[in-house]
Amino acid sequence: MSRILVDGYKVKNLNSGLGQFSFQFVQNLLKYASPHLDIYCLTPSNKSNLFESKLSIIKANLINRHFRNSTKYDLWHSLHQFPAHLPNSNSKQILTIHDMNFLIEKEGQKKARYLNLLQKRVDQAHVITTISQFSKNEIEKNIDLKGKNIKVIYNGVQIQKDSSEFAPTTIESGNFLFSIGIFNKKKNFHSLVKMMRKLDGFKLVIAGNNATDYGNEISQLINEYSLQDRVILTGTISENEKAWYYKHCKALVFPSLAEGFGIPPIEAMMYGKPVFLSKLTSLPEIGGNTAFYFENFEPNVMANQIKMGFNIVQNDPDFSLNSISYTAQFSWETCIKKYLDVYKEALTI
Repeated sequence: MSRILVDGYKVKNLNSGLGQFSFQFVQNLLKYASPHLDIYCLTPSNKSNLFESKLSIIKANLINRHFRNSTKYDLWHSLHQFPAHLPNSNSKQILTIHDMNFLIEKEGQKKARYLNLLQKRVDQAHVITTISQFSKNEIEKNIDLKGKNIKVIYNGVQIQKDSSEFAPTTIESGNFLFSIGIFNKKKNFHSLVKMMRKLDGFKLVIAGNNATDYGNEISQLINEYSLQDRVILTGTISENEKAWYYKHCKALVFPSLAEGFGIPPIEAMMYGKPVFLSKLTSLPEIGGNTAFYFENFEPNVMANQIKMGFNIVQNDPDFSLNSISYTAQFSWETCIKKYLDVYKEALTI
């Protein structure tokens, strides 16, 4: 029996993309893995009861964070590119790289430090995976792989459609657009606020923790344009709340400047909703021909793109069904089975 440890440490923040990815990955790995695999999960101490009882939990602590884990596993899977915990040298390692966004977000010495650290992590790993062809191309341009191949495996995405228990006080069902994400500048939420001055008849709901510097900028912009009644910041929301907003919104608007994958567009498509995306980084790859794309972020252009998109949707009776059908390729079953193939291959190296 092969002993496999999955680094699920990022479940410490389930409101983050990496937190949700780590949680869903481990849950679905347990569902689809062969009984011949002995699965362990490295987990924060306060999240040790998050997973099913049949999962062997290894609690993260200062010792196994600052010193390479003394226990040998046949395979150690780091679920993101900058793991805080590393296997001992006798364990084979798979490193999953989600994105190279730091090339956009950081400058000067900070960018160089991140690049050097990622190079070290790649050097230490036996197998590299990533979540989009775009991310693969960026890795190959900026990292010396020393002959290692990169395997592209799209993220699994699943939604919770039962939102009947949640009734928001912030907005009623009607003509509202929805966006969601962490509040930093790469999400480009300010372009949406500016767009709303040119788009009558709609409200905008932006979900996510807005208690950040960028969140404060967005709040100030809303006040500056007197859009307090039309642009709503919900703060962090639950899965039930998120499901309600997807179910009742007219469309998802997601003008992000940097994404390794971009889960919200797929979630919205699973509800049959139109999605309006930026044309940058991985989003055209993930959205395909099913999504609409902003040509640029000038407010009039964005507003007109939404109007034209809605006109197309209204004249296509199959739009929702085609959107839902498109998302089938992003199932967790497909994702995990591809990773299990990688595990099998890595164990023979």
